[in-house]
Amino acid sequence: MEVSKPENTEENLLWHRRTLWVIGSLLVFRLCYLWLFPVGLVHDEAYYWDWSRSLDWGYYSKPPMIAWIIAASTRMLGSSEYTVRLPAVLLATSGLYFIYLLTARMFSSRIGFWAVLLSALTPGNVAMGLLMTIDAPFIFLWCAALYCFWRMLERDQHRLTWLLLTVCVIGLGVLTKQTMLGFLAFGGLFILISKEDRKELFQPGLWLCALGSLIFLTPVLYWNWQNDWITAQHTGEHFQNESVDLSIRFLRSLEFLGGLLGVISPVTFVLTSIILVAGFWSIRNLGRKEKYLLCFSAIPLSLVLMLSFKQRIELNWPAAFFPAAMVLVAAWAHKQTSIKAWLTPQTYYLRNAAVVGAVFTCITYAMPFAIELFNLEGSKIDAVVRLRGWGELGDEISAELKGLSLRDDTLFVVTAGRGVTAELTFYLENQPKVYLWKDTTDITSQYDVWGGPRNAANRQAVIVTNWDEPVPQGLASAFSSIRSISRVTVPINETRSLDFRIWLAEDCSAWPPNGTAVVAKDNLGSTHR
Repeated sequence: MEVSKPENTEENLLWHRRTLWVIGSLLVFRLCYLWLFPVGLVHDEAYYWDWSRSLDWGYYSKPPMIAWIIAASTRMLGSSEYTVRLPAVLLATSGLYFIYLLTARMFSSRIGFWAVLLSALTPGNVAMGLLMTIDAPFIFLWCAALYCFWRMLERDQHRLTWLLLTVCVIGLGVLTKQTMLGFLAFGGLFILISKEDRKELFQPGLWLCALGSLIFLTPVLYWNWQNDWITAQHTGEHFQNESVDLSIRFLRSLEFLGGLLGVISPVTFVLTSIILVAGFWSIRNLGRKEKYLLCFSAIPLSLVLMLSFKQRIELNWPAAFFPAAMVLVAAWAHKQTSIKAWLTPQTYYLRNAAVVGAVFTCITYAMPFAIELFNLEGSKIDAVVRLRGWGELGDEISAELKGLSLRDDTLFVVTAGRGVTAELTFYLENQPKVYLWKDTTDITSQYDVWGGPRNAANRQAVIVTNWDEPVPQGLASAFSSIRSISRVTVPINETRSLDFRIWLAEDCSAWPPNGTAVVAKDNLGSTHR
């Protein structure tokens, strides 16, 4: 097979500079775009921000890193949409540099440039670089781990340094998302199938790496031990079997693949699929580099695809497995791998993928502004409809409350679910503590773990319900009187709106036991029962 000539130092430096220019320009653009982004926080962003006000070693559905990062940003720069999302921009963009470092180390700076370009020019990377969800810090740490682990396996004089760095990035990833544990599994698989690396099984370094990474789980395990292992229970719920027939399972899997095609962009997705299938089919005959990349791309992606036949899969679940795939595709196109696909390796494919990806990326960036420009808010093509109206709702409710004689210790209670609670907590004036009430006894969010206020007796409360729903009987019985104040409506379009009712309740006897865990966590590691 024809193999491209290695680049000299001058060529590597040229492509290195081009890569830095791309990443730096993208960072500046995203920082400016974020300032102009015309929609409010999604439910999860507001929810994680609320976590950041009560730092702890763990939370209902995730380890604590997302809350710690948001807390660092908002406490230094103030609490706003921009400062909540700022870490997403910094982390998602910086993660591209680790993709470059890995590719340049394995192949060349030229191929590293193309791997970065393919990764950046996807709608999925746009979303990850704008919205402060769990994915931005998780993918950043996963990409860092891919590079550090590879450097550790080079077994040179800097091995101890790379061992410690690998432990740190995997450990921090474990504190970010449970999926990071998969890195240890796929890394171990690579050690098993790579004859050049199999001797690591008999060296202390590999086992110290795994053990050191798992030690980072200690605070999370301690928190879960205190809270009846609620995170483990929640995680297990993601993998419960559903009783649906084969045709529904097949359609769900096709829907998942179709979603990935849009998230990755069509040409890049098709090209990546072809190379990964060909690589997976011939993995036993491939070199060490290809096996490493396939262990962190094709193999886990095949597991996710099989899981999609069992249950509905969120599109962000396989996100961590595409960075290694982009490296492999870029190397294949430059004839630096021995993967034999039915396509002949050509950089022409990369240029096509980049052009189409750029078009889809530009559309993604322009969409929120175009929807407002053409008055399409709330329509079927409004992908950010769930982000609209919450700031206005907070302003409307705050204005209504100014006309009331509220005491300083007034409680704020929402009965309309976790998302509304989180949004109002962020957008109400002065960002007060807001409690979630529901009549069921199951724990389904961090609000249920925190429970109600510890000193509710004799206090008044502002209660927010869906406009057509009364105050739940269990909550109403705790107050001497409740009266409706107003109905607050924020229109999204002619047929869609945010619609809620405000109630004022007086003289709470005691916070009623609704069956949820009455646990209030105020400071890192402190628990009051």
